[in-house]
Amino acid sequence: MLLRKGAKMRVCGCEISAQEVRLAVVELNDEGDVEMLRLKTTRIELADDTSETDLRAFLASLQEFANEHQITTFAIKTRAKKGRMAGGAVSFKIETLIQLVEDCDTRFVSPVALSNFAKKEIEAYPEKLLVYLKNAYLAGAYVLIKG
Repeated sequence: MLLRKGAKMRVCGCEISAQEVRLAVVELNDEGDVEMLRLKTTRIELADDTSETDLRAFLASLQEFANEHQITTFAIKTRAKKGRMAGGAVSFKIETLIQLVEDCDTRFVSPVALSNFAKKEIEAYPEKLLVYLKNAYLAGAYVLIKG
């Protein structure tokens, strides 16, 4: 994706949990520090993953969110595909719908990379960061800083 001259890269970190995606939008401020935007919408829920109408509505909500907040990239915290900690089928549908948002790139970040990044790169979290948004924030910050 090409950025317009003077436009900032704005990343939406995503953590998928059960039937929702948790969203934290970050960008670099003028000093080059990661800044999290304070938004009313911090999660979008998929009501019924077997309903075409609900799937389309979820995608439309993501598209509207991306357009409204000028998102250039989605950064998704990956989940295991097999084993005890594997993500469920619904979470992978949500992941696919995120990838279908027009005019946005999608990047994936492993939990191990996020953990190392948090230990080595993050000096302080944003004030009043909600606990359920921590991993979404880390995913967005990771992509902003590490690319």
